[in-house]
This record gives sequence, C-alpha cells and structure tokens, in this order.
Amino acid sequence: MEVVRSQKQASSFAASSDNVSAIPLYRTPPTLEVRLEDFERFAVDRLLVLRGISDALARGKKPDEMEKLVSDLWKANMRHPQASEVINKDIISHYVLRLVYCRTEELRKWFLSMETTLFRYRFRLEGSHVHKALMTELGIPYKVVTNEEFMGLKDKLALVARSVNQPVPTCSI
Repeated sequence: MEVVRSQKQASSFAASSDNVSAIPLYRTPPTLEVRLEDFERFAVDRLLVLRGISDALARGKKPDEMEKLVSDLWKANMRHPQASEVINKDIISHYVLRLVYCRTEELRKWFLSMETTLFRYRFRLEGSHVHKALMTELGIPYKVVTNEEFMGLKDKLALVARSVNQPVPTCSI
C-alpha cells in the first residue's frame, strides 16, 4: 500500500499511536492518500469478511463457531504485508464500505449490523489490556470484579447472555 502523509500528519500519528486501541472506533475518516487499486482491494477484502459473517449468521452458527469464523475471516482477508499498515487497511476499508452502503436504508441497516457483529467478536478476541484501553477511550466507567463476585452473579449473567444469543460468560481471572 502506498500511503502518503504530510510530515505534520505523520509525526502526530506516530506520537498518538501508543494511545490507539487495537480496534479503531472510526470516529473520523482517514486523511490519507491511497492508490485507487488499494482503495478497491481494501473494500473487497472487508466485504468478504462482512459477507462471511452474514452467511454464517443466516446458517445459524453458534457464538463459539462465529468467534472462530470471524477470527479466520479477519486473518485471511485483512492482513497486510506490512503489519503496521493493517490498522490503516481496517480504517480505510470501513469508510469505503460506509460510503457504498449509505445509498438505501436497507443497505445501511445491513452494514451497521455486520459491522456491529464484527466489532463484538473482534472485541472478544482481544485481551483485557485492549478492553481497558477501549473503555478508557470511550469514557465508560467499569469495575473489575473478583472471582467471588463473578461466581455470585454467574447465573444472572448466563440468563442475560442467553436472552441475547451470546455465549455464557466464564471466569477468566
């Protein structure tokens, strides 16, 4: 990928990259110049991920199967020869498809649903340090629960999880 940044943009990006979580929130569109070939390829690669998620949901895959599928789809389609450019590919491809899928309400709903599902599973696959960084970035207060507190709430959490077709929580402390 040939990405062109001004010196000011490049230095501010490098300075802020320590504070960026592994999962971008797509709050602002990228200000990068991207070759047309990359623009198209990135969109097609992300579309393969989203279509794979859509197909799996239509087939009624279970949450644990979906987690593996999303991980495999992401690794297969969103990789980049330069590891440092994966995040750029992620952001650029998101915004390209966001433009494509804004034409009708039906397309917007599909795109939003698939992106939400993709985010949910990507979030689950990340470690607690990424969860903490994302919560901090979003300003969401949270408290880490002890194993005893978790075990006391486990049955109630399982009911909530099942009601929204999510896997039953397990203690990973």
